[in-house]
Amino acid sequence: MQSHIYDAIVIGAGGMGSATAYHLAKFGADVLLLEQFQRGHTLGSSHGETRIIRFFYDKPFYTELMKTAYSEWRDLESVSGKQLLFITGSVNLGESGNPYMISVRQSLDAVGVESEWWDAKQLTERFSQFRVSNDMDILWQKDTGFLYASECVLTHLQLAEKRGADVREKTPVTRIDWQADVPTVHTKDNQFHGRKVIVTAGAWTSSLLTELDLPLTVTKQQVCYYKPSNTAMFEPKRFPVFTEITPKNEFMYGIPYFGRNGVKVARHGMGQTVSPDTCNRSPDSDYIERMDVYLGERIPELGNTVHSEVCLYTETPDEDFLIDAHPLCSDLLIAAGFSGHGFKFCSLVGRIMSELALTGETEFDISPFRIKR
Repeated sequence: MQSHIYDAIVIGAGGMGSATAYHLAKFGADVLLLEQFQRGHTLGSSHGETRIIRFFYDKPFYTELMKTAYSEWRDLESVSGKQLLFITGSVNLGESGNPYMISVRQSLDAVGVESEWWDAKQLTERFSQFRVSNDMDILWQKDTGFLYASECVLTHLQLAEKRGADVREKTPVTRIDWQADVPTVHTKDNQFHGRKVIVTAGAWTSSLLTELDLPLTVTKQQVCYYKPSNTAMFEPKRFPVFTEITPKNEFMYGIPYFGRNGVKVARHGMGQTVSPDTCNRSPDSDYIERMDVYLGERIPELGNTVHSEVCLYTETPDEDFLIDAHPLCSDLLIAAGFSGHGFKFCSLVGRIMSELALTGETEFDISPFRIKR
């Protein structure tokens, strides 16, 4: 007697996997979602309360895709009845003539997204929390904000289950047999068959697909939180998302006071290469000191770090995503390498992966994300 065959098996219930399961279930597919830990765990890349959502990129194809991503998040809010997306606008800082800032403005202009150059006086009149010099480039973009990240993941999972998806926690996958007549996913105690298998396993992707030698590097990343004495000055209605390209070419970012930990500030990338299974998850004191020194100059009212935590990036060499089919098996799909800037696309990537699984194609241009690009 043949075992049950799912329409799709999704491996990994983080940001991308939860969204993929939701979209598949929404389209009526018979879905199994396997998560090696428990939902909402803190060992990967999708935990924590906030992630930036933004149009500004130095690559126009991301800016164009964000138009639909924003719409998908709003649809999720409508279906769930929850507020998940908070608009604050963004202040983007850099040295005068910084090439990245110029490219960002060009990308925004190319797809018709409004932005404004400000001078230091305009910034301090609008947001007195910042200390900036007169020779800095300052780009304002009104549509930027942040997502309630952990709640986004849980909401996708809840809605997927409501539509019939089978979500199994504490069920690590040991092997994917994509050469079988029907792709088969093995766990310690069971095996499952799916017409399509979708790998959204984050930092564990390479270990599941060793035959591909995917260009993925897992790095340790750290974030710091601040609780200023005047918290009202840093709440979302009075303080924007901000980013800065420093003279040392560091990409700093910050998110307003939200949730239990406070104002979130971190450096994007530049992390130590690690294994997801053996990574030291204690924050580094020198990193915390670097953040405190930076903010002492830029936003002194934030004070010093009160809490810090570790997460993982799974990065590609060009920091662009991997969204493609396995080169030797069209029934095995991969979404990986989101390089620390992918969460804002979860809602859209979930839709794309469901389209690829159910129809073999998607209306969105994913050519920049092919494995052999």
